[in-house]
Amino acid sequence: MTDSQLPALTRADVAAGRVGVLAQFISLSVWQSGLIVQKLLVAESNVQSVMLLQLGLAAIFMLLALIMISGVPQFNRRNAANLAWGLIAPGLVFAFGIAGAARTEGLSVVMIWGTFPLVGAITARLLIREPLHWTFTAAGIVSFVLVTLLAESRSESGAGDMIGNLLVLLSVVCASFGMVIGRIMNRQPKSWFRAATLQITGAAIGAVALTALLGFDPPDLLVRSNLLATLYLVLFMTVTNFLAYNIALARVGVATLSLNASFAPLIGLAAAWVILDTQLGVVDLVFASLIVASVAFPHLWRRVVK
Repeated sequence: MTDSQLPALTRADVAAGRVGVLAQFISLSVWQSGLIVQKLLVAESNVQSVMLLQLGLAAIFMLLALIMISGVPQFNRRNAANLAWGLIAPGLVFAFGIAGAARTEGLSVVMIWGTFPLVGAITARLLIREPLHWTFTAAGIVSFVLVTLLAESRSESGAGDMIGNLLVLLSVVCASFGMVIGRIMNRQPKSWFRAATLQITGAAIGAVALTALLGFDPPDLLVRSNLLATLYLVLFMTVTNFLAYNIALARVGVATLSLNASFAPLIGLAAAWVILDTQLGVVDLVFASLIVASVAFPHLWRRVVK
């Protein structure tokens, strides 16, 4: 796509997207901080147990709410596809993400998730043919190089783990596929609550299967910090996050959502610093700044040529 083919945003587009953009930033905030909380909780348990608690409790809460609002959802092809979507995102997203976070450190998790804006845009182009300007491709290459260098530098210092980083990257890829599927599932603007509920339920079904295979070893919820962490993961990282996420998907295109997600590394860095007391060096800050600049480049270019 050339500069002259960049889609123009009308006032109606901007007005219609405001709620979606606000919902997305709420989703990003609770998701990024939740990644850190997950890492803390899994140290007291294991991946599948944290997934089952987080997704299972959230699914029960959401299903009860959905039944009270609109009755028991019918089993049809669309709802079955919605459940399958949940197996991918957040099912596989959580499985890979939690397993990776358990092996590596918080900053690497945050920075790898910083590639999501570009991976998501490229995935949308490949699967549903959304417009993809050349600046996304250029920024994507630069961003991946920077993230790889950052991950390697922290692995060499003993802070990170390359296998853990790869698992987190797989989580990002699954999230990108999930976002494209979610855009299709939310083409009816009023379906976002049902879509979010069935998405979480599908992921919970996957967590039950994983736990049955690997065993259940939950954290001690009598410990106040574990209980608070679990409540945060259920009410905020899952319920609040996926409600806001589906509201955004119903109102904003995948390419725009991907680009807006460039703020995720900043939110995640702040969360890692506050929650984990992560020490940030000059090299980390330089890499972080360059990554943010690379994912912001397509948006800045659009403003320049507009």
